[in-house]
Amino acid sequence: MIEQLRSVSTGSPVETNRTIVGEFSGCLRDVVNGMKFKNHRGAAKYLGGLLSRRIIGDGLVPGVDVHAVTWVPTSARRRESGFDPSELMARMVGAQLGLPVARTLVRADSGEQKTRSGVERWNGPGFQGRRTNYSRVLLIDDVVTTGATLAAASGALRTAGVSHIHVAAVAATPKRVAEGREATRKRYRAAA
Repeated sequence: MIEQLRSVSTGSPVETNRTIVGEFSGCLRDVVNGMKFKNHRGAAKYLGGLLSRRIIGDGLVPGVDVHAVTWVPTSARRRESGFDPSELMARMVGAQLGLPVARTLVRADSGEQKTRSGVERWNGPGFQGRRTNYSRVLLIDDVVTTGATLAAASGALRTAGVSHIHVAAVAATPKRVAEGREATRKRYRAAA
């Protein structure tokens, strides 16, 4: 089943419905790395708060545009080292937006994405979506590099019956930040 999900979820890395706090550089990069690699739970809560404010600032209406919050689960190795940063951020975002938080994805452990090339990233990781009563979800992740992880997770959610996915990440590589800005401009031009 995971192999099937991988094959259907390798679409475009650009999500038109997405929120990114900022570029993965400088101080933001230091805080994200502290959360991910030094198990700083306080950083996860702080970043979840930043993400909540940006989501509201982008005009997403909780309860209308999305009905629940979920997250991209981390690898088993990272979970063993302490906690799942994206889960903690998702729980903070859910509490601040007044939305339920639901575990809707299971990760087929294919190792860390960090050390992989772009092509290797697009061949993994695999996810399996769990059926949920929520058709519109907010999908939380920490960093968007190639977009492969979010594409795979979104594909698994769609296979599980989710019809609308708004992705939100704390940071993205410079190219992904620029793509997000252009997608937002197009969305607002279309609405005008």
